[in-house]
Amino acid sequence: MTADISRTARNTDEIPALDIDRASAVHSYKADRLGFFYAVARRYGPVVRLWPGTILVTGPEEVHAVLRNTNRTNYLDRDLRRKKPTATPGSARLNAWMSTRRTAIVGMTAEMIEEHARWLAGTAGQLSERMLQRGRIDDLMATLAGVTSASVARFCFGTRAASAIPETAQAMLDALFPIVASPYDFPEWVKLVQRREWRASRRARKMRAALLETAKSDGEGGLVDVLYGGGLDDAAVVDALTSILLAAHGVPAAATAWVLVELARHGDQQETARAAADRWVGSGPEPPELGWAVDETLRLWPASWVAGRAVSEDAACGSWTLPPGSRVVIPFWVTHRVAECYPDPERFDIRRWEQFSPPPGAYVPFGAGPRRCLGARFARTEMITIIAVLLQRLRFRIEGEVRTDARATLTPTGFELLVDPR
Repeated sequence: MTADISRTARNTDEIPALDIDRASAVHSYKADRLGFFYAVARRYGPVVRLWPGTILVTGPEEVHAVLRNTNRTNYLDRDLRRKKPTATPGSARLNAWMSTRRTAIVGMTAEMIEEHARWLAGTAGQLSERMLQRGRIDDLMATLAGVTSASVARFCFGTRAASAIPETAQAMLDALFPIVASPYDFPEWVKLVQRREWRASRRARKMRAALLETAKSDGEGGLVDVLYGGGLDDAAVVDALTSILLAAHGVPAAATAWVLVELARHGDQQETARAAADRWVGSGPEPPELGWAVDETLRLWPASWVAGRAVSEDAACGSWTLPPGSRVVIPFWVTHRVAECYPDPERFDIRRWEQFSPPPGAYVPFGAGPRRCLGARFARTEMITIIAVLLQRLRFRIEGEVRTDARATLTPTGFELLVDPR
């Protein structure tokens, strides 16, 4: 911590506030984003005012209240470019987007996901061969992103030629990174003259054009057929594909990388997961130990680690009332550590999930409520499939110090993954 954050007593009538100015708080946040939020939560409690108009919410009960009431007393106040959206509670645009989401979620049937998992198992087998040939992986995120980006492109477009889509999505994410990673929220008139905003606009137009062209190309299957079959027009289909592809390009790769890192650091638990992988034939219900490994990793290292909401009217949040016009920041990484249901929360222990179901708000790697990640079931199956195939063929060790990059997606850096044959 680079600023002195003193304890303020909990008051059920008034939200406690930091006793440092905004500039000092932002400086501390820039120095250690995760540590700053965690220190504030530990010292001030589950709800605290960071500075005028911005409230940090970390307690499970309070997080659940905010997420559950999304689209009612609060709403997503930033789009992918941190611009204020027009999809506010009660608006036609929000209603249309929620309808699009429902069409996509209903269309992602268990049969569709299982068929994709069988395809993905073969791709993961090829990945295991490449990893074994290299022996030392110093770019684990990039290595896994090549697989997960191809996976979501195939899931979305079926047999259509979609080989250019991953590169287009990566270019869009590259343009978004300096916007998302910045701790500063610039006024709209400033954004009009920023080069990074121009770059993001150009790449957004290019991505939308590429998605529509691919969706209209020869081929069949995939989520595209589900969306058009649900009566959506071109604009709604492209909106849905954009949201899914950007979320599923790097986030599953980061989450899968964290699973490998934790299993490599805990050899006994790697063996437990490997024994489960050996029992799996690549389809049907996965052995529970593989799900435990994924769940425990997502608890410790939620790739999408922070979310925001804007409060549209007085909203109950535990013992407090969130005032309209304020913005809520929810760091899931912190919530998973302050939740009292997790003994020794810093410890990686897949067995904690054997007879355990967390209370609402205590486990939210995919969010919760009406805006829960629409591809959560697909992403979890994708992670389990990749991990299972790799464990069936390889053993993993870590060399170097694992560091955490929290500027955007939560990713592990600064190490090499050593790969040995079984």
